[in-house]
Amino acid sequence: MQTELPKSPEETIELLKSYGAVEEGHFILASGKHSAYYVKKGKLVQHPWELQRMIEQVVPQLEALGGIDVVLSPAMGGVPVGQQVGLAVHARTIYAERNPETNLLELKRGFEIRPGERLLLVEDVITTGGTLLELTDFIESQGGVVAGVFVVVNRSGKTTVGDYPVVSCMEIQFPVFEPDAVPSALAAIPAVRPGTKKVG
Repeated sequence: MQTELPKSPEETIELLKSYGAVEEGHFILASGKHSAYYVKKGKLVQHPWELQRMIEQVVPQLEALGGIDVVLSPAMGGVPVGQQVGLAVHARTIYAERNPETNLLELKRGFEIRPGERLLLVEDVITTGGTLLELTDFIESQGGVVAGVFVVVNRSGKTTVGDYPVVSCMEIQFPVFEPDAVPSALAAIPAVRPGTKKVG
């Protein structure tokens, strides 16, 4: 399997296809927006050796963010990636889980953020980065500092999430649409909602 990071959108698509990690159809993303493409990140993270080789290629960019004490991921998709990033940067690694009653992310299992610790937020794929931004409020409330963001696939087209710099293994932009602006050809396809985050 290919582990050298792509240098163009075309190479990114080919890499994702080589892993069977791109699906076409009508998808409602975690952001609530609609897309004709869905990145099946599970197809990537089921190959930890290959993914580790990809992550290692961006470690210098992660080190440039400054010291990283803790890697924090949202469950579930970000958890395996977070573990591998924590291994690569030699940092304590924790994750937040979504409360089924409140739909909010929170720390459980004895995980904690200590005052002054610098955290790297890690996710598998982002389109808007909204899930990661959910984490920042309780990080700051506990005295932590967000050093930056790492994602395997950046679909956002941006170099930041909120005010935080993004480091990624690959970038690709597929068109996304607001619910009231879905093209008729896409609207004609029954929509499915992959992932576990509730969409309002």
